[in-house]
Amino acid sequence: MKEVGMTKQLHLQSAGLIHTTAGYTNEITKTVNPSFLVVLLLIAALIQVIACINFMNLSTARASRRAKEVGVRKVIGAGRKDLVGQFLGESLLLSLAGVLVALPLLALAMPYLNQITQTDVQLSLFADYRLWAMLAGLVMVTGLVAGSYPAFYLSAFQAIKVIKGNFINHISVADLRRSLVVFQFVLSIVLITGIIVIYSQLNYLKSKDLGFEKDQKLIFSFQSNEALSKLPAFMNDLRELAEVKAVSNADNYPGQFAVLRNRYLYLAGGNAATAPSAETMRTDAYYAKTLGIQLVSGRDFRLQDSSKVLVNETLCTKLGLDPATAAGRRLYAGDEEMYEIAGVIKDFNYNSLREKVKPLVLMHEPDGSRLPNLIVATNSRNYQAMLEKVETLWQKNFPGLPFEYAFLDSEVQAQYETEITLSRIINSFTLVAILISSLGLFGLAAFSVEQRTKEMGVRKVLGASVFHLTTLLSKDFLGLVVVAVVIATPVSWWATNQWLQNFAYKTAISWWMFAVAGLIAIFIALLTISFQTIKAAMANPVKSLRTE
Repeated sequence: MKEVGMTKQLHLQSAGLIHTTAGYTNEITKTVNPSFLVVLLLIAALIQVIACINFMNLSTARASRRAKEVGVRKVIGAGRKDLVGQFLGESLLLSLAGVLVALPLLALAMPYLNQITQTDVQLSLFADYRLWAMLAGLVMVTGLVAGSYPAFYLSAFQAIKVIKGNFINHISVADLRRSLVVFQFVLSIVLITGIIVIYSQLNYLKSKDLGFEKDQKLIFSFQSNEALSKLPAFMNDLRELAEVKAVSNADNYPGQFAVLRNRYLYLAGGNAATAPSAETMRTDAYYAKTLGIQLVSGRDFRLQDSSKVLVNETLCTKLGLDPATAAGRRLYAGDEEMYEIAGVIKDFNYNSLREKVKPLVLMHEPDGSRLPNLIVATNSRNYQAMLEKVETLWQKNFPGLPFEYAFLDSEVQAQYETEITLSRIINSFTLVAILISSLGLFGLAAFSVEQRTKEMGVRKVLGASVFHLTTLLSKDFLGLVVVAVVIATPVSWWATNQWLQNFAYKTAISWWMFAVAGLIAIFIALLTISFQTIKAAMANPVKSLRTE
């Protein structure tokens, strides 16, 4: 390699990184993007924060209920430190109770969790002491975060005032509650927007023209030399079927892991040191025809071709060639290797749409029996009947070998398994986040209605309608959600735009995505508070005012 000016560098990789795409483009097995794991942890943290906010909101809202308790305790000698310890202790006990309830629920939900995450996590993981240490830490952090502000706020009440009945809920606390409600809905709207953008991107990936035909294609893979030796006979039998349009074999097909071979190709007068790297596939003469890959110029492979190649438009550009006139030019890959361009093929996305199309060369392999992947283009509407015929031919040529096949469109779709899994997870977790946010809003609405019961009675006696009272009670909460929409929109745009940077080909972020997310949030908030507000507006004013 040194003689022709080529260099290669080898790197060591930690065994723990084999299962992640931590800077390596090719791995032997299926990998998980580390950013995917970060997103899961972030979503879990957001849900935990929303739950903590609910606790803080409801605790401070109900402060008047506990004001006299605090006053009595202070009168009989309790210090502020004792009261803070009491309220934090209550919060920690609630957090612990939450974990004790969550664990059996987790055991019941594990099959569903494994289904949406496409994993096989077992409950045996609880045998690891580190998990219990993490749970203990979670209980402590949640209890302290959720209970800290209510504890210091409640413990600050002045004993004389609250015992005399002069307790006044501070405006600053009401402002804090409103801010926390806004923050809750900002998080929920960001998650809703995430769902919309992910689905839009997945639909874009499904509908984008990849430059080849992926539908109605069967894939067979062979590993043993014995099976490969019988492959030509099997291919000839397949071509006899009326349902089969074309058959090809190659060492790679779209949707597989990244192409593992590459060549440094250059024109006459060039050298390997400055040559562009081209990913290489070995194919028979029918590859482009079977996959419906279009020719830009020149011709396709012929059975008798030797040292002929097909190159894509990107490689032509890298070499400084015009794709329309590149056919017939000679390429070199070293002092003794020379190839002639038979034709130029249109760029096609043989890898996932996360990457732009790279320079590619198809090298003709006259002895196709050495190529392990078989691609069969079909035109059948009755797949069951066709597969039965194919299986008969399989048993004839490969007796004792399991009949295994795949559909090319499914293989291509599997490249986006991480995104599909992420969409399922965000769907489920967003529902949880919205439910928790709605519960908090429901509690605050109930408390607000209770505080304004006599006001509603007076207004109704003076002639206010049910619609007017419902609007009056609802507008404050809906105003908070509208503020959340305004804040969440730029945050959502930034977050989804960052996620879309993982794709070389991506959908456009449009205004309607944020509008839909905002309308969903407003509808959920309205639905949540409507029960309490309509109930209060329809209440008999006599009952509301009878103690006056």
